[in-house]
Amino acid sequence: MKKLIAISVVFALIAGAVFAVDVSGTVFGHVNLIEGNTVKDSKVTASGGMDRIRLDGAGETDGGDFGGYIRAQGDDFTIDAAYAWWKPVDQFKLIIGRQSDAFWGKEGVTGWMFNQMPFDCGVAINPGIWYGGGWGSTPFVGGAYMHNRYTFYEGWADWGAGVEITPTDMVGINIAIPFIAGSGLDEGKMDPDKKPANQAAYIYRAAQFQLDLKFDFGNIAISYDGGYRNTTAVGSAGAIYVYAGLNVIENLGIDVGFSYHLTGDDKLGQEKKGFPIGVGVGLKYTADSFGVKFRTTAALAGDKEGPGGDLMYINSTVLPYFTISDNLTAFVNIGLGMLMGNSDAVKSLTGGNSSNMGWFFNPYLRVGAEWGPTFYAGIKAESDGAKTHPDKTAVFWSVPIALVVSF
Repeated sequence: MKKLIAISVVFALIAGAVFAVDVSGTVFGHVNLIEGNTVKDSKVTASGGMDRIRLDGAGETDGGDFGGYIRAQGDDFTIDAAYAWWKPVDQFKLIIGRQSDAFWGKEGVTGWMFNQMPFDCGVAINPGIWYGGGWGSTPFVGGAYMHNRYTFYEGWADWGAGVEITPTDMVGINIAIPFIAGSGLDEGKMDPDKKPANQAAYIYRAAQFQLDLKFDFGNIAISYDGGYRNTTAVGSAGAIYVYAGLNVIENLGIDVGFSYHLTGDDKLGQEKKGFPIGVGVGLKYTADSFGVKFRTTAALAGDKEGPGGDLMYINSTVLPYFTISDNLTAFVNIGLGMLMGNSDAVKSLTGGNSSNMGWFFNPYLRVGAEWGPTFYAGIKAESDGAKTHPDKTAVFWSVPIALVVSF
């Protein structure tokens, strides 16, 4: 750690002569004062964790034509994000590296912005926004198809190179190719004559493209993901996303999303039959001391012989919030996750039922400003609704508190 700090200081001193450098830090920590579940013979426990230990550094030349960013986080300060950029003219920018929070995401309020910091520090439940270990981060059964990011484009967030072309303020053209991360294909599932996975054709095929249009009434974007983690997680060959972010009604933001997931080549380890369609909407209304967020996504038109079966998956969340004073805000986070269909696929997920409903109830308080140092306290109760614990439904609950400090 001392060596890392010393190197960072030397780097800052050298870079400072050429670059304007900003360094910041973030520390999130939470404890579950008490937690448990209704599974037979389970015990009441307590736990905690450091959710974020992070250093960020960013800098650019005085002329603004070169710059870079680096993020180290975790107990061992692993490099989570790093990229360099070059902007020779206002209309063109080259980026090499990775931003783990993603460039060019089109989710509006439906993704991380739904709960924001309370989710990062373990107080809020925000299902279906992180990839995790094969589409983790959801209390609902159904995997990828229950995720908001099956419908809304997460953005470019893997190691590679990208360009941003902005011929006018209204038009943006974004392209990214995973030169560093690779094609995303699993060589263990590929036919021998199709290997290796790092062939140039596969890497270029996994590119991402986006047309981003800005109007007075909002934002329209069409994005193509050629096989990045949003889609390879379910074995497809890419996806097309259409997004509209509208501000035509005072105090009301509207996000509308549509996705079409492409089926692939089984010789490359991809699914020949998939679960193609995602649709969703997000809303945010604010008025004085009251506000509410709402989102719902659905995955439709699955093939009964495909990985998700011929089912319908629906994920909905509502979050009303109330400003009690300048430094105190109350939130009530409620969600439902449903899947419906009469096939072996749904029965394997639910413990034998032809439909399933998961839910969560998650009120919490924030002491402090939205983006400043804050204290959070809440209650989390959730159930996936499945008879798999081991043969009954179960409720999991906890009482978390957390501190969030950035400097």
